[in-house]
Amino acid sequence: MFSDPFAFLLSIVFLLPAIVIAVPAHELGHVIAATAQGDQTARNRGYLRPEPRQFFTPYGLLMIIFWKVGWGAQAPINEYRLKGTWGRIAYALGGPVANLVLAIVFGLITRSLLLQGAFPSPTSLHNTPLGYVCTVTEAIFFLNLSLFAFNLLPVPGFDGWRIVETLFRTRNPRFFFDVSSRTLQIQQILLLVVFAAQFIGARLLDTVMIPFYAPVATLIIGTCIGYPGLSPCPLSAG
Repeated sequence: MFSDPFAFLLSIVFLLPAIVIAVPAHELGHVIAATAQGDQTARNRGYLRPEPRQFFTPYGLLMIIFWKVGWGAQAPINEYRLKGTWGRIAYALGGPVANLVLAIVFGLITRSLLLQGAFPSPTSLHNTPLGYVCTVTEAIFFLNLSLFAFNLLPVPGFDGWRIVETLFRTRNPRFFFDVSSRTLQIQQILLLVVFAAQFIGARLLDTVMIPFYAPVATLIIGTCIGYPGLSPCPLSAG
């Protein structure tokens, strides 16, 4: 967390456009994946309308503000309409893939601006107009890639766990049933562990996201870059 409150608030200001884009995109990715398989539940309840507010939850938003990762409000779907194993996997990947596509688009824009000499600085008001534009596009790139990596973690309730469960539930249904019934408790314990690690200066959240975040960031931007408050990059890069 920041020792400079002004720098922290300024970094959040530059992150706001990214939040408005990345969170609804993730949830819409899931909706589109389900709708493509014939499930009209989310469409019938208005989740394909241009109303971003319906995709936000207070706790998920606070997570993004303070830890630069989080989640949105899951749109209702009928899982029985998903077409088998691959349909369920496609649904689970819908959100991360939507974030990945946006990360590629805004990452390439950021890379182009960097080549033109722009210098992104989300914690300073002393910048050039091109630098401000680059700061915003970099923030949008970062948050989309952050949500992509974070949600692919094999943690109960996350998209990564949905994939694991889809592939292995039939082999050990009792285990996955027990995990499903304790999802909230597991998440609460993990959040406490992450908070405690951050309190003592350990980069636990950064580290577990590196395998999903760092290679993709390097491929798109040419180097692994994070954002004030979260840098899922190897120490030599971030």
